[in-house]
Amino acid sequence: MTTWAAKDLPARLLAAQVAKLLNCTTEDVALLVIAGKLRPLGRPNPNAVKFFSAVELMALLADREWLDDATKTIGQFWKRKNAQRNGLNTESLVSDSVVSQVPFG
Repeated sequence: MTTWAAKDLPARLLAAQVAKLLNCTTEDVALLVIAGKLRPLGRPNPNAVKFFSAVELMALLADREWLDDATKTIGQFWKRKNAQRNGLNTESLVSDSVVSQVPFG
């Protein structure tokens, strides 16, 4: 297994770097933080720059179940957001999901 150091990654990653590793957007990274799937380092204020542990992220990237869950979380959020944009009922889409509690921005 390749370590984070071999990938020339710093110990602390910004959301854009995390997004690149996950092949998603920085908005999706924020969604994963809100849903409790990713944890920033320290206790940053809501509007502060957030850093993530490269070592922790590499472990998550190696966990297929976590990747599956993160992918579902992102997909459910966008499905719900698009349904609301199109005036559809979103209760049946993700009624019991943490994602249904994520505010739109």
